[in-house]
Amino acid sequence: MEEPEKLLKKLSRPEKTHKGQNGRVGVIGGSEKYTGAPAISAKSALRTGSDLVEIVTSEHVKNVVAGYSENLIVNSYPSGNLGLSGVEPAIEVIQNLDVSVLGPGLGSPDEEAVRRIVGRAEKPLVIDADAIEPAINSDFGDAIFTPHKSEAEIIEEKFGSIESFVDEKEALVVVKGNKDKIYAPGMVYENITGCSAMTVGGTGDMLTGVIASLISQDLNLKEAARLGCWINGKAGEKAFEKYGKGALATDMVDEIAISMQE
Repeated sequence: MEEPEKLLKKLSRPEKTHKGQNGRVGVIGGSEKYTGAPAISAKSALRTGSDLVEIVTSEHVKNVVAGYSENLIVNSYPSGNLGLSGVEPAIEVIQNLDVSVLGPGLGSPDEEAVRRIVGRAEKPLVIDADAIEPAINSDFGDAIFTPHKSEAEIIEEKFGSIESFVDEKEALVVVKGNKDKIYAPGMVYENITGCSAMTVGGTGDMLTGVIASLISQDLNLKEAARLGCWINGKAGEKAFEKYGKGALATDMVDEIAISMQE
């Protein structure tokens, strides 16, 4: 797998481009308890270089989510948590985008709603958090799953191992931890960046946005997972240098662009 420096060079954009040509990302997430998660994912995608990011969230928290940044485009579905009534609004948005994130802050989504979105998505998905368990039982296309240790155990219980899952489903899995591990058919790669400050809440949401943004900028799924973990960890390191153990995920988001430049 190519080194981060070579992958970063693939992100250079022509001088004459127009809005939307450098990546359009969707984020389906959020609930009354977790309003910040989809915003962190979306802002991370923007900091990584995507032109446009659209969030689809509960109408109960739409204004709260939109209030995190004037750069966010926020759509909604008519329920507190993602339910069947949210399927069509979500599909309507993401069908016009390059890639979408599904899961940050969903809380307790209706599992059938998740399966229907995954089954109908025609573009790549980055699947996280409470969307992981119903999604692994779905007929999905191009997808990267980003579980933490406990969520990875759900995959292992059903398929025997992460390796068996990626081989059978031809998916990629990034297991988040002290050193993120990337599983793809026939390979396992361990990321080298990151620090102890990244145990703070929100860093996983950040990773989903970074990876999705890289896919939207025409990296393939393996490249996006590899470079996304590196950028995410490097941004965490830089925030730790400034704030120590008090570093927040939002501090790390602000370090994404600088990490990529260096």
